[in-house]
This record gives sequence, C-alpha cells and structure tokens, in this order.
Amino acid sequence: MKDTTTRRIFEKENQAEVSNNIEKRKNQKSFTHLVSLTLLNRQTNIEFKSIDINQQYPQQNFLTQRNPNVSSLHYRPEQKQKTTVCTTTIQIYSPLKIRQTTQISQNNEDNIKSKQNRFLYNYGDSILTNYQIYDTLQKQEFLKKHTINSSLRAKMVDWMIEVLTSYKCKDQTFFMAVRLMDTYLNQSTKSHVPQDLHLIGVTCMFMACKFEEVFPVKLQTVHEKIAHKKLTKEEIKEKESQIAHALDFKLIGVTLYEIITITLQFINQFQKLHQIVVYLAKMIVYDYTLISQFNYSLLSAACIFIGSNISCQEQSDEIIAQVLQILNVDKDATLDLSNKILNLAKNFDKQYQNMENLKKFNKNSILDIIKLQK
Repeated sequence: MKDTTTRRIFEKENQAEVSNNIEKRKNQKSFTHLVSLTLLNRQTNIEFKSIDINQQYPQQNFLTQRNPNVSSLHYRPEQKQKTTVCTTTIQIYSPLKIRQTTQISQNNEDNIKSKQNRFLYNYGDSILTNYQIYDTLQKQEFLKKHTINSSLRAKMVDWMIEVLTSYKCKDQTFFMAVRLMDTYLNQSTKSHVPQDLHLIGVTCMFMACKFEEVFPVKLQTVHEKIAHKKLTKEEIKEKESQIAHALDFKLIGVTLYEIITITLQFINQFQKLHQIVVYLAKMIVYDYTLISQFNYSLLSAACIFIGSNISCQEQSDEIIAQVLQILNVDKDATLDLSNKILNLAKNFDKQYQNMENLKKFNKNSILDIIKLQK
C-alpha cells in the first residue's frame, strides 16, 4: 500500500512540473528547436544545437549545390542552361521553360522544299534521262495483232479509274496498271480476244497495287470484290505469271505521271499545275491514237502547256520555254499536239459515251477546262 501511495504522489508532482514548464515556455519571446547539424553544414556528426527561429539564416539549395564533404547519394547535379545558335538570333532558355523554336524549325515546309531542291539538283537530270530512255522503248500500235478494239480498251481504262480510286490507290498505280496492260498486249505473242481483256485488266491492277501501294489489295479481295468471283484465284495468278514472262520480269518503266511530276518540280510549278495536268494525262490515256503515236515526253509537254495557259497565264511563256528545254521537244510539235488534246477534251463526252468515271472521281471536269480555255 505504501508503494502505491508513493507512486501516485510522485506522478502528481511530475504532472505539476510539466504544467509549470509549459506555462513558462509560453511566456518566452522565442522558441528553440533542436536541429540536426547535418542540415546546417552537411556534416555527419550526430550532435544537436538550439537555434532561434526568428534569426534569418542564408538559404541553401541542397538539391543543386553540392558540398565536397558529403557523399553524392542524394546529390542532384545542377542543370546547365542550353543555348541554340541561329544565324539571326541567339536564344538562351531554361530547361524548365518551353523552348522557343527558331525560324528554321517554324518553316518545316521550307526545309522540305530545300531537300527536294537538293535532290533534284543532284539526281534530277539522271532520273529524267532514265525516264526518257524508257520512253523511247514505248509500244507502237499494240492492238494490231489482237481483235480488241480501242473502244473496249477505253472502257477498261475507265473501269480501272473506278476500281483503283474506290480502293484509294495512288495515281501512280493507275498509270502503271495501264502501262502494264498496253506493254503486255504489245509484247505478247498470243493473239487476244475481247473476252481476255477482263482478266488482263484485273491482273494488271493487282500487279500495279503490289508494286506501288504500301498496303496492296489482297488476292482474295480481287477475286471477290473486283472480279465478282467470275475469275478464280488460280486464273489471276496464272495470268500474272504470263504477264511477268512476257515482260521478261522488267516491270520498271515510265508513265506520263512520272515525267509530268519531275518536270513540274523542275520548274517549281508542282502545286499550281499538278492537279489539272494529271487530269489531262488521264484523259489522254483513254485515247488509243494519242497514246500509241506520241511519246510521253511530248505528251507531257503538251499537257503542261495547256495547264499553264489555264492556271498561270501570266507566266505561261516562261513555263513553256523551260519545259521545252527540259524535255528537249520541238515547240511546233508541242503546240500541234496540245490542240489535239483540247479537241479531245471538247469531244470527250461524245467520243466516249457512258464513261463517266474520269469526271466522277476527279475534282476537275472537261467542261471546266474548256470554259477556262475560252
């Protein structure tokens, strides 16, 4: 009992001392805190010191300012300011701020154009020369040995526009498909009948898609959707083998599209004239007489001549002079051929009745070209 009474008395005395100490600390003007010396001078001694919180101490950034006496376990190096040097201005930026772009990075289109210009400057002449070498090997009167007439061929060309545009294929694919069909008919030793043209056209589109497209149309789609199951897969693959052997597996060639494209890039008129000139080139492909009698260089020059008179009348003389020099064609022959193309445009609906896919799947129309030409 004595021990219990003594312990209770001792606890009450301690509580009284603690309450007295609290009242004394409240009356003091400033408090003291125990702060580790490792936060003051970054030393590892386990000692404590009392400081006055009202006193101001110099602030240190312990995340970026390193003390040589401390290990680098929690050290984060200070990030240096980067500089970007431009020919006109010098910009200094903080890594925490969004970097301001220079004039060069703002004009990405100019960079692309400059790259294209360097590419044309270094390789343009060689590419165009190679195109014109292939152009001299073009077919002449390739329907002579077959019973297929020019009207049936034009219907196949019109259907190719519908099919390839519906499957979102490039213009290069269309022109290559027509080139493969015409070249095969020119080099084939077999005499083909009109019933063969459907298989030939479908197979040429299938081959052109595999050659030009990143994601070509699959054989199953060709069999079911394009040929509507009238042609079997085996027939398409067999005809593909026959076309490849007839061409001696030399599928690389040139079309109107390639020569037109590189010529417009040479004269810096691609954006202005490309659409209307390619439309004229597609229209020419319908006409068996034009496509079989004239080479692609002369046809390209005539299309660009017409397009420049429609869209760039003020610069037409300068453009024509440049095109004649680049393609090395005769001026009078170009003017004469351009008149024939304009006559084709005027009489296209009469000459190729019920062939509406060229107008349907292209922004330009023949009537617009005739109105602008007037």
